[in-house]
Amino acid sequence: MVIAELNPQFLVRAGEVHRSVYTDPAIFKLEMERIFGRAWLYLAHESEVPEPGDYVVRHMGTQAVILTRGKSGGIETIFNRCSHRGATLCAFEKGSAPHGHQCPYHGWTFNADGTVRFVSNASNYDGVLDEADYAISQVRTETYRGFIFGNLAGHAAPPLGDFLGHMKSTIDDLVDRSPTGKIEVGKYQLRHYYRANWKMTFENLNDTIHPGFAHSASVVSAKSVLAEVGRDNIVPTVGMMLANGKPIQFFQDLDMVTTPGGHSYIGGHMGADYTPDTADAYTQSLMDFHGPEKAKQVLSVDRHLMLLYPSSFWHARYQTIRIIRPVRHDLTEMIGFTFKLVGAPEETHVNAIEYCTGANSAASPVIADDLEIYERCLLGNEYDRREWIPMSRGLNEDRERGNSITRTPATSEAYIRNQFAAWADYMGKAS
Repeated sequence: MVIAELNPQFLVRAGEVHRSVYTDPAIFKLEMERIFGRAWLYLAHESEVPEPGDYVVRHMGTQAVILTRGKSGGIETIFNRCSHRGATLCAFEKGSAPHGHQCPYHGWTFNADGTVRFVSNASNYDGVLDEADYAISQVRTETYRGFIFGNLAGHAAPPLGDFLGHMKSTIDDLVDRSPTGKIEVGKYQLRHYYRANWKMTFENLNDTIHPGFAHSASVVSAKSVLAEVGRDNIVPTVGMMLANGKPIQFFQDLDMVTTPGGHSYIGGHMGADYTPDTADAYTQSLMDFHGPEKAKQVLSVDRHLMLLYPSSFWHARYQTIRIIRPVRHDLTEMIGFTFKLVGAPEETHVNAIEYCTGANSAASPVIADDLEIYERCLLGNEYDRREWIPMSRGLNEDRERGNSITRTPATSEAYIRNQFAAWADYMGKAS
């Protein structure tokens, strides 16, 4: 099937998709243009660049961008590319550049907003170069509760609030868990690569059928640990492994919520509680800040992994965000961040680090299973006469359908169908 001769929308049918969406480099290239070039993508949190000159480098699809705290206090976002010869400006993922970003090739230097600050041997350009014409292009950004999102479509993109819709409630859940109303990014990141398509992670993380099979060995190990140390002493990674062994009926009874744009989440189903002293102190601090009723409401929210299509995964209970970075059609990077709840007991952040380690470390016994499955799927879909992959589980099991949200059993593939509805919408619109 030749992508150039076919409307990409035809690769998605009711309850099935064509296998080339995972294996064709031409489709991947078009995804970078039409999906990652149009959707709002999560980039960073304001606390990552606290002082003027501080910067981080992130990716929007396959394009790198620099977010820098400017002298006026605002955050500017520009492409990580010198406008002279195209060399990468920032080789490091974060740092401080109070005097601007300097190109390592010829020394051209740029301000946080992309304007030219310095051109080496400027007299050579007298009468032939207007520095204003060589400002690095800025990226449109909007912020919600301290989280910065970027959009390569510029003014053609809808407001961020429209994109987030109901999913703002999960971001609210994360921030509201702080007893001061403030959060800040943790010091460390956890990364891994896998040899398969970026969409595999989006389809796997809220798949409740695979854990009992793909992670069966880790379930056995976790039960052994539980028997030895007791439930009060298990860490979130073990709690995650135990949750994978729950019976299918448990997940059938659990709700899945999907919303327009490809976003989704399911109800919470795992975890290790705080120690009693921490739980008491944390609850009291929330009550002092929010009041008893709001604190009770905050603590009652239990969601597992909001999938914010197409760039990130959010777990408010464990103060964790993961960013997906497509590298090629068959190579993907995952980057995990934890957040501190400012004013909360230290154990709340330790809990988050332990969860992120289990969820995003390549050494995790759970992640290792998933990464192997992703690669097997890539290899298996490159041949055979069967070209269409079924995504029909739970096709007729809607529990609630509305304009803003749809509820289905958590065992349904409704969230994958919802992702491909968004995929087809993005991909079917030519530039």
